[in-house]
Amino acid sequence: MLRNLHIASFKCFQRLDLELRPLTLLSGVNGGGKSTVIQSLVLLSQTISEREWGRTLLLEGPELALGSAADVLNQNARDRFSFGAATSAERLQWAFKAADRRALSVELESVQRDGQDVPLTDPVRWLLPAAEAEASSVVSTLRRLSWITAERTGPRELLPLRDEHGHQHVGARGELAAGLLHWRKDDPVRAVLCIADRPPTLLHQLKARMQEFFPGCDLRVVPIDGASAVSLQLKSDHRSDFQRPQNVGFGLTQLFPILVGVLAAKDGDVLVIENPEVHLHPKAQQDIGMLLAKVAASGVQVIVETHADHVLNGVRLAAKTKAISHADVAVHFFGNSDGTFAPMSPKLDADGRLDSWPEGFFDQFDQALSQLL
Repeated sequence: MLRNLHIASFKCFQRLDLELRPLTLLSGVNGGGKSTVIQSLVLLSQTISEREWGRTLLLEGPELALGSAADVLNQNARDRFSFGAATSAERLQWAFKAADRRALSVELESVQRDGQDVPLTDPVRWLLPAAEAEASSVVSTLRRLSWITAERTGPRELLPLRDEHGHQHVGARGELAAGLLHWRKDDPVRAVLCIADRPPTLLHQLKARMQEFFPGCDLRVVPIDGASAVSLQLKSDHRSDFQRPQNVGFGLTQLFPILVGVLAAKDGDVLVIENPEVHLHPKAQQDIGMLLAKVAASGVQVIVETHADHVLNGVRLAAKTKAISHADVAVHFFGNSDGTFAPMSPKLDADGRLDSWPEGFFDQFDQALSQLL
């Protein structure tokens, strides 16, 4: 599990050291830095996946494309920025130098482990000397990170089908979720997340979870003959026939990859999910908050960016009902009220109460109500 994230001279942050827990909620104003936190993790994970061997951090990749070095350097930085991540076993910090601000990747300049320089002898693998890379707990954790962006694939008639190894994750936009379900429909789901009266396999547990959010719904994945594609067919009512995704509620297709991702995850995986509340009504938003808390309590680290107070309240209810320990939840609010982009971090207690409520932190309802009354 990742316990800390360090960012320096990257985008809006001159410096940030952020505590991470089994469940970490990122909230705050638009432009406050939430996405930058996520992007730093995704850049490291993407580079480790796409450029196993080499000394460059990939800025323009297949899942996350941020442009050139000039686009990501903090306005007060000349040509360098750094990322760091820590587990309980080690702390790594990478420094990168942009020799050319137009470049779409930046050179690895140095690495520190637990504050000590690591000699960058060739070959370099996973941004570490190859002889040390396999033993790194930070690298191992980053290799198990998957990201589901807020820009999820909407209703589509056809979705890609790769070979089985090409569906290790649901894809940044959820586009690989149906293919993953095709290959892994009979895989067991971890017992702690299973709905008791259904078979403990991915397909059956997914259907059961979908029906909790959308009573009466059903789904099936159908391979397309002669094409590397599958069709995701849905119905929103048990009385109706299966339909194309375009003809059912938009929320089904937005929630589908998240549920596939959390149910297919293994112990030690890291899930980064942006705006799980998109196109869900308030009760469903609360329920997804509670479910993500249960997933985090089951051994999968979950990092969530959300703008929904209902998602936060779902997590608070999960803490109150002991579905997750309050000590395993971190809440960070990025307000940018003073231009420093330093987050405030209210603490959650065992009853689901927060010890502070910063201005702008899910308080718009109260502000509007005070004007109406």
